[in-house]
Amino acid sequence: MGKIERVLMYVLAAALAVSLAVTFLWGFFGQEEAAVTISVIVHDTDDVQWKKFKMGMDQAASEYNAEVNFVTLYDRNDVRQQVELMEREIADGAQAIVLSPAGDGELLEALEEASLNVPLILIGGRLESGKVRREIAADQKTMGYDLGMAMKKDGVEKCVVYTGDGTQSFIKDRLEGMLRAFEASGISCTVTGEQPETYFWQGIEAVAALDDSLTMELCVDGMFYYYGKKVYGFGSSDQLLKYLDDGELELLMYINSYDEGYLSLKAAVQEIKKEGEGEETVLAYYEIRRERIYQGRYQKLLFPAS
Repeated sequence: MGKIERVLMYVLAAALAVSLAVTFLWGFFGQEEAAVTISVIVHDTDDVQWKKFKMGMDQAASEYNAEVNFVTLYDRNDVRQQVELMEREIADGAQAIVLSPAGDGELLEALEEASLNVPLILIGGRLESGKVRREIAADQKTMGYDLGMAMKKDGVEKCVVYTGDGTQSFIKDRLEGMLRAFEASGISCTVTGEQPETYFWQGIEAVAALDDSLTMELCVDGMFYYYGKKVYGFGSSDQLLKYLDDGELELLMYINSYDEGYLSLKAAVQEIKKEGEGEETVLAYYEIRRERIYQGRYQKLLFPAS
């Protein structure tokens, strides 16, 4: 073999070695990080009210490389079932749980007995438990107070407040804020866990509900609206915005549920990766009336997909 042939052979061998090394290193360092697995368990029986929350959650999942399993209950606000689902999801590989609590006292007791060995991110409510790593929520008492004062501004003097079973901390906090506002403003109110039709003919001027589903119940069929009763509530679903636009709902206390979904997933990923310290995230809320729905400043908030 001549000198030139030997040099070419060495060059080709060196080039092959470099190529193999680059390929190996690219495969080693360029490998996509494995996705984390997060389960989201809510207190409802369906996900209709959670559309915007899920949009924000899905956006965060794509950005932070997470696989998400969204779980609803068979019976709304069933605490024991919620704890069972948490344990099932962890057994199936969930590395963190995002939870909309079905109750507070009973759930707190059940949590202390449960074997939860992954980060727990709480949305909406509050639980005084060492197992909760972060909370993502609005200031519920202030929201309730502001709604009560808005009702006074509208001239309401006698109303009914619909709480449903009232087991969740956010329901209790909203009610506490509203009652404080009513006391300060002189509004007379009746608090009930039952559908408030029984108070319909007792001189009430308005009815208020304390979460999305309860507000929806008051708007369906438009009975209160058609008999001149004002309806107030909490929520963020498109259907409630439609009722507002149609005039069947007077005012909606609106939480940015897109941000709630996004930030809760982000927090869960950070806890899995041990990034940052556990902390509470306070969400903004807005008083939305009919005339504000199509104002430019509210468009992205109310219709994040548009």
